[in-house]
Amino acid sequence: MFVLINTQLSRSQQTIAVDETVFIHTNATTLVSGETLLYKIYCLKSTDKTPSNISKVAYVELVDDTKKSVFKTKISLENASGQGDYFIPTTLKTGSYKLIGYTNWMLNKPLNESFQLNINIVNPYKVDEKTVAANILANGSTSDENLTNENIALKLNKKTFSNREFVDLKIQSSNANLTDGTYSLSVRKLDNIPAQSQISAVKFAANPSYPIVLDLQKQDQKIILPELRGEIISGKITAKNNSDKVDNISVGLSIPGKSFAFEVVKTDQNGNFIFNVNKIFYTSNIVIQIIDEKANNYDVAVNNSPEIDYSQISFEKDSKLSYTFKESLLERSISSQVENAYYHKKVDNVEKAPASESFYYPIAKEYILDDFTRFKTLKETITEVAVEIYSKQKDDKFYLHVNDPSIFPQLPEPALVLVDGLYIENQNDLQNYNMKNVYKIELIVGRYYVGSKSFNGLISFTTFDRDFKSTQTGSFIAKPTVLRPQPKKIYNKVKYENTTDNQRIPDFRNQLLWNPDVQLNNDSETSFYTSDLSGTFEIRLEGFTKNGIPVSVKENLEVQNTAAN
Repeated sequence: MFVLINTQLSRSQQTIAVDETVFIHTNATTLVSGETLLYKIYCLKSTDKTPSNISKVAYVELVDDTKKSVFKTKISLENASGQGDYFIPTTLKTGSYKLIGYTNWMLNKPLNESFQLNINIVNPYKVDEKTVAANILANGSTSDENLTNENIALKLNKKTFSNREFVDLKIQSSNANLTDGTYSLSVRKLDNIPAQSQISAVKFAANPSYPIVLDLQKQDQKIILPELRGEIISGKITAKNNSDKVDNISVGLSIPGKSFAFEVVKTDQNGNFIFNVNKIFYTSNIVIQIIDEKANNYDVAVNNSPEIDYSQISFEKDSKLSYTFKESLLERSISSQVENAYYHKKVDNVEKAPASESFYYPIAKEYILDDFTRFKTLKETITEVAVEIYSKQKDDKFYLHVNDPSIFPQLPEPALVLVDGLYIENQNDLQNYNMKNVYKIELIVGRYYVGSKSFNGLISFTTFDRDFKSTQTGSFIAKPTVLRPQPKKIYNKVKYENTTDNQRIPDFRNQLLWNPDVQLNNDSETSFYTSDLSGTFEIRLEGFTKNGIPVSVKENLEVQNTAAN
């Protein structure tokens, strides 16, 4: 089983080092209800802070001062980095929180090896929390380390700007080694509300972090597998009569949708199974089912995420604070309300996952049903159009087969049948399904293998809306709620190229720019527009080169109120 972790281990090798850590750059450490926490996560080697090629998935959690997780998300890592965001709801109380980042592989290390950042959240909509807010904010500090880098400069076309003015920002590097890396950039308004100190990439890299060595021969050594090929979905089957064998049983995973996945694995001697999903699928519709003639004799269960004990994390004690921050909190609250009211005008775009070809491409024969006379029933369609398909009844179950006598002799087993990527073992649902909802039928004649399981051909139905629902139920089918990766976003950039652009829409952005995927060239340029808010805004660049060199740079700009002039 450990071969999945590192196929390069020799048979004599008895230990392995967990050499992985994560760093998170956030846009803020104090947020008001209605604002959005933005973050970029970097997966690195503990030893030299170069990108780690072990984990393809990371996790980010927000834990409150009662040591309970109030938010958890899964982040797909591309080139050892990923991004995400969290809208602060009004259901969260005012208090101190911890933003925690880790990978499954890091869970083999102590909890204090995970990334932890103090976050303050203020909920101004609950009157009874005014005192709590004051105490929480007292722990913050407006001071921060002076971030400069002699090899990187943030160059502005000027230092002072007016409202809704174009800001020409250039990121210049004098060191060619720094251009080859991954970086994130935040431009956010500063105010007098105390904030927790950010952890810069330079400060993070300066703190020693060491690999943890796992002894593979220790009987009580529990190893949490890294998500080396992609996200892991695992579970276990059990025999209802406690006598049927549970090993070597086929289990199928269906992730239906426009781009779908179907995988089959075998159980081990204890009935455990593991799927490695090596592509990104955002849909929450997941079906796991046993593929066996005696499937009804078994129960299938999906494992939950590894339990993390947060009882040992500590929060700073509250202290007193004067009421001088009331006005700033009011301004932040009003700004977030106005921005949320006009969110539909400034909505972020979800980056579309790259469309992937089906796993059986390109060997399937395709029937686009609109190219033929349309029939309402399956029976008519396979009689007149997809003539290689025929049906058989066995007891109370309806099965589809595929055959072409000129190519392959007839075999007794049914075909692998998918509808929008969902595996259909008993095709009764298709008997009365309206074929006018089906866009195309694809089929393969002959033996077809998925994993170690063979089928007598393949038949795949694709509906127009990709929304087919199966009525099949049973203890051998599980439809778990599995944490899905957070979709990658392209964050909206407000533009005022014409003075009439968005003239009637108020612009109360505290966050002028968030770019989690900055690429440094010799003359890299990033531009944005100021908002209707005046004051001091901080430009902050964080990241790491491919050689593990940390980069932390910040610069300020001023925005003056145009109306006041």
